[in-house]
Amino acid sequence: MNINVTDYCASRNASIGVIEALRNIENGDTLVFPTGEYHFYKDFSIHKVCHMTNTDSSKSPDKYFAIEIDDKKDIIIDGCNSTFVIHGDMCAFAMFNCDNIKLKNFTVRYNSPTNFEMKVIKKSLNKITYKIPPKSLFYIENNKLVFFEQSPFTKKNYYTYKANEECTCNVIHRGNSVFRTLLSPTKTAKKIKRTDIDKVECSYLISPRFKLDDVVAMSRNTLRDNCGLFFDRCSNIDCQNITVNYMHGFGWLSQMCENLNFDNVSFTPAENYNVSSFADCIHICGCKGYVNITNSHFEHSHDDAINVHGAFLRLKKIIDTNTAELEFVHHQQGGYKAFFAGDEVKIYRRSDLSELKDIYTVESTDDDIDNKTVKVKFKEALPPLRPNQFVFENITYNPELTISGCTFNAIPTRAILCTTDRPSKIFDNKFKNINMPDIYISCDCNHWYESGPCRNLEIFNNIFSKKDSVKIEPISVNKPVKDVHRNIKIYDNKIGE
Repeated sequence: MNINVTDYCASRNASIGVIEALRNIENGDTLVFPTGEYHFYKDFSIHKVCHMTNTDSSKSPDKYFAIEIDDKKDIIIDGCNSTFVIHGDMCAFAMFNCDNIKLKNFTVRYNSPTNFEMKVIKKSLNKITYKIPPKSLFYIENNKLVFFEQSPFTKKNYYTYKANEECTCNVIHRGNSVFRTLLSPTKTAKKIKRTDIDKVECSYLISPRFKLDDVVAMSRNTLRDNCGLFFDRCSNIDCQNITVNYMHGFGWLSQMCENLNFDNVSFTPAENYNVSSFADCIHICGCKGYVNITNSHFEHSHDDAINVHGAFLRLKKIIDTNTAELEFVHHQQGGYKAFFAGDEVKIYRRSDLSELKDIYTVESTDDDIDNKTVKVKFKEALPPLRPNQFVFENITYNPELTISGCTFNAIPTRAILCTTDRPSKIFDNKFKNINMPDIYISCDCNHWYESGPCRNLEIFNNIFSKKDSVKIEPISVNKPVKDVHRNIKIYDNKIGE
């Protein structure tokens, strides 16, 4: 049955009506958004305490969701080419424990993106005038430039951000050349004054070395408090004909999912803006089955376009002959159930990423999600192991990956990160203006703890942006063994203009 969302709400404030429609939707139904522009406000959004990996969930467990779907099967969300406008620093769309869901034909746009852009329109030896996009509100207080977004209902701010606080670097968008920088429009400014509704003038002893028409984008990049779209423990998800203009907090994150398809998905900034994502575009952590990303476009994100990986959990202690306590180590990793009964697990030495020969089967788990630890009981007895010197990988949750027919442009980091041991193919893609390697193959047990080794990967018929476009770099405590990655075939590729 088709359910028309306008039977529940007006498009100018769709939040409460969409929540009600999703409560009433039944398996097999289609939720239809007649073509239009639908506005979602944080004031009326869904609040939930939950964790998202690769973000700062431990510091910011409170999440807000514009659209959230829980425990549904066999439904379709058809946007009919509508635009979902997100007001506030929240997740635009999330699904928890859903199966056989199709999402299609809509655009996600944030009313006021949380990467704050300043375009150089005039400069001299000690002064620069910057233009700020019209929906990015700001004021100057104690010579500090402060960005904010305000609720039209309460007149309270959804967020405030003092320029360059909680920020390790900025990103310069110089046309399609996009790169990170330590330069700042505001950090060394002796005086900041507003010269128009959308312009500020900064005075310096010596102006930062920006060029005319540079767009300098700032964000609170040490505090990933949410993500733009989120799938958690979902299966058989099909995403088609979706445009993403921006994502707050991180990117489009899928964790512990199975069988994901992204086709004709475009990450393209909205008019008057240059940034398509706070960080990554598509980020896949701990998924199984297949992940297909086809005929899609990626540009102007502030981190990697695609990252597909598992997770290494470090051995904290041995509890008994069959039971080990494991931990997520990196401060932005974890916050989810990483093992299920019946899953198969490999153990690696942190010293050199060599693997133990046996595979271990999970019998049961005792998770402490908030503290990012888990006690795993295995069916088999464990060998003698020393704490901190070994990592465990759930090899059941490694997907077969296909990336084909995609274009990547203007990325300040990498276009594709791929670490999965299942048969995978990257082909018929075009890479241009990628500031770091086009494809990066790591397997890291000493920093990010993103697993695992590639054992059957083909890279062919691509047009790369540069020579040395594929970088293979496993990371361990000491020098890694030579065969961390095996059976990687790279052939019939070209270097573009």
